[in-house]
Amino acid sequence: MTHPPARLTLASGSAIRAAILEGAKVAFDVIRPDVDEAAIKKDAEGEGLSLRATAQRLADAKALSVKARGPVLGSDQILAFEGRGFDKPATIADARARLKLLQGRRHSLINAIAIAEGGRIVFRHLDEPQLLMRQMSDAEIDAYLVAAGEEILSSVGAYQIEALGSRLFERIDGDYFAVLGLSLYPVLGYLRREGLLAF
Repeated sequence: MTHPPARLTLASGSAIRAAILEGAKVAFDVIRPDVDEAAIKKDAEGEGLSLRATAQRLADAKALSVKARGPVLGSDQILAFEGRGFDKPATIADARARLKLLQGRRHSLINAIAIAEGGRIVFRHLDEPQLLMRQMSDAEIDAYLVAAGEEILSSVGAYQIEALGSRLFERIDGDYFAVLGLSLYPVLGYLRREGLLAF
């Protein structure tokens, strides 16, 4: 009996990560990872790990938590601002506070990816785009939140630059896809090297 060729499994429930792969016409399956992100972050903080190392540990854990015949892709993103890491806002009030904190200042988005095969990590990549949010009035922030709606709660920065969130920025330096939450080019490179993409 012959098996179908191995294909990528995305260890994520993120709609934007799936959309990034779909846009590049990558064939993949989706399995949500079974990891306790809060516990991993707490342990990492206790060990004194950097935010970059913490993001990588989370990506590794996601990739390793899913069993599949082919490569499994895990990814994690942490917003870094003045040495602190931030999770996704829980409420619109949290989102408003996040935007008021970041507006007029620079922050970064640490994006870690990991690919596991056969129960071990075979590929890692870390990216950290820098973003400068423009100065905004309270009225502008409130207008944005009303227009964008609760979908922005799925973003660590309370914005989605692929949509209305693009209006909030003066400058972004770095990989656009890493800002969205998945460094695409390194993933495509890995898949090409492994013969899972024709070009």
